[in-house]
Amino acid sequence: MIKEKKRRKKVGIALGSGSARGWAHIGVFKALDEENIQIDYIAGTSIGALVGSVYAEGNIKSLEKFAKSITWKTIISYLDIILPINGLISGKRVSKLLTGYFSNKKIEALNIPFCCVAVDITTGKEVRINSGRIVDAIRSSISIPGIFTPFEKDKRYFVDGGVINPLPVNVVREMGAETVIAVDLNNYTIDKKKLNIEDSGNQKKIGSENISIIKKNRDSQIIQIIEEKYFSIKGSIKNKFNHLASRKSIQNIFEIIANSTYIMQKKITQCNLSQFKPDILIQPELGSFKLFDFDRAEVAINEGYDKTKQIIVDLKKKIN
Repeated sequence: MIKEKKRRKKVGIALGSGSARGWAHIGVFKALDEENIQIDYIAGTSIGALVGSVYAEGNIKSLEKFAKSITWKTIISYLDIILPINGLISGKRVSKLLTGYFSNKKIEALNIPFCCVAVDITTGKEVRINSGRIVDAIRSSISIPGIFTPFEKDKRYFVDGGVINPLPVNVVREMGAETVIAVDLNNYTIDKKKLNIEDSGNQKKIGSENISIIKKNRDSQIIQIIEEKYFSIKGSIKNKFNHLASRKSIQNIFEIIANSTYIMQKKITQCNLSQFKPDILIQPELGSFKLFDFDRAEVAINEGYDKTKQIIVDLKKKIN
């Protein structure tokens, strides 16, 4: 009697939020593709929505090339600073960038079933977007409260899905996935390597200081340009925002909001993972990454790749 061939389990992947850390998702997909692991469903939040939609379209290599080409000047070019009424950054330039890539393409046209998570800031409810313009879906999901202005559509206002569901394991499971891979970017909110350097000998401390000086100079240039944008506001309004235009204030307002968001998302992720357990959990160590460290793509991609390679054997067992 001929044995019936076992059916491969449907595989879904949940991609977490984490701003610049999200480039690690590219490395995850790169490793999965090398091992011929087929992905049947994708759910993403924030940066996970961006990378996930590109993969679902079948063009992840172009995103990797773009990510590795980003410099701090590129980052600045997309920061359309506005009067901080409902956000520090308008997000229109980001939307324009996304539109240039996706045009008016809809989620329904993607090669892999895709869903992204956003939050209706008025009702406080989770919103799962699995149809309509890809650009609108991504813009809705990446709008970090306080930093990006909420995305408005049909008289509704959407913010980052990480506010409620930073790692949508339950979403991709409900889409039909039988084996779920989850990529958690918020487990390491503190840079353990940095702490180890600070606790080590003087020689290592000197090396750390040199790195800090280089990083500080880079950050100062970014902050200086942000300052200039604020100082360009008309005189009648500018004085009201002078306290925001100081170097210390601008640096703090971005970092405080971002760090608060990371801490919140880490706690929510831990709670969600205890309730909605993935079959495979990937946790890249990217605690050193700050909000706008998009110019460090290669580091994040490599970390995502390496962490994924470590779970391949276990993943194949679960799939088959």
